[in-house]
Amino acid sequence: MPLKAIIDGETIIGPDLSKVEWAELKARHKNGLPVRMCCCGAPGHLRTTKGTQHFYHAADTGCPHDNESKEHLEIKYLIYRICQAGQWETSVEFPSADRTWICDVFAQKDGRKIVFEIQLSPIPSSDLLSRDMKYQDEGIESYWLLDNYLDRAKEFESWYDSHIYPDDDRHKERIPYIDRSFFFTGTENHLFIAKNIRTVGLRAKKQTLFSTNNPEIPLAVWVREVLKGNYRNYLLESAAIFQRKHALRSQASPALLRLRDFYQKIIRDETYQEKVRKYYRKIAGTDRLRNDSVVQQKFREISFETDWFKREYETIMSESYGLFSWKKLTGHSTSYPVFRLESEAKIKKLDECVRKFSQWEHSFDEALNNLDREIAARGK
Repeated sequence: MPLKAIIDGETIIGPDLSKVEWAELKARHKNGLPVRMCCCGAPGHLRTTKGTQHFYHAADTGCPHDNESKEHLEIKYLIYRICQAGQWETSVEFPSADRTWICDVFAQKDGRKIVFEIQLSPIPSSDLLSRDMKYQDEGIESYWLLDNYLDRAKEFESWYDSHIYPDDDRHKERIPYIDRSFFFTGTENHLFIAKNIRTVGLRAKKQTLFSTNNPEIPLAVWVREVLKGNYRNYLLESAAIFQRKHALRSQASPALLRLRDFYQKIIRDETYQEKVRKYYRKIAGTDRLRNDSVVQQKFREISFETDWFKREYETIMSESYGLFSWKKLTGHSTSYPVFRLESEAKIKKLDECVRKFSQWEHSFDEALNNLDREIAARGK
């Protein structure tokens, strides 16, 4: 149910006319004045639906723009009037030059072009992406008011997750010690960060909107914020925060992956301790080695170093050290270490710890090799 039509070569917006003007126009149309629909050029008629003056297509035109609800018309006209009041050059049901798209409301001012799309019925993801890409290609800021927002929150979140965790997809594993709640945000940010699409939740019957940080926003207030550039800036600032977090995560990932290797060797599998126990059994089971002071001294040094290494690892993983906090993650009863992904300084400190561990591991292997040589020399 379009709001505008062409009559006598002039574009007429139904709600802009007074009731008297509308009645006179209906009378002239009844007496033969043709009405042509802007969207498709087909013949049309005038109608008032629950107080809203609008046009509708003649029967069997097959135009897809003839199925808008009363709520859609009212919201579209309200946005149109707010833009006009802000001295924006504004049109409803505005087509592109090649007519590949028709937006609900188009507004431009000082070189800035904005479209508002009111979507009360479910829109396939492919349509949302392709339609918005047309606006992006033409340098137009598009804003989608989505009435079924929360119903699709999981889908939009999956787009965000695919965008935010590319390393996990590549390695087929998650980067360890990262608390995913650090990257939690709202649906409008999921869409903007992942696909550069600007959206807001809509409650059509109440004519109110909602976002992550504001559960209820009057439609008029939000439209004015869009026109001022504030909502665009909010999305850009949220994206910048995300980029910062993502950069920190990428920077910390190599050290965190390496640290997990050390966890497996030190705690889970006790790789170093088992090597020490193996040498203990070998030395203790041979009188010649058991009574050799040089071999015993080297073994004690290695054993002491292994105990030190475990204590050092536990120190670094403790909350008091400042790199990790311990949290009970969703669905788990046990606390897990989470890296404090706060700054480059934290990552630098983590890198230094991992580098120290790697150096110790190299020294440990060298010490074992030296012990092997001592044992071999005693066997000659």
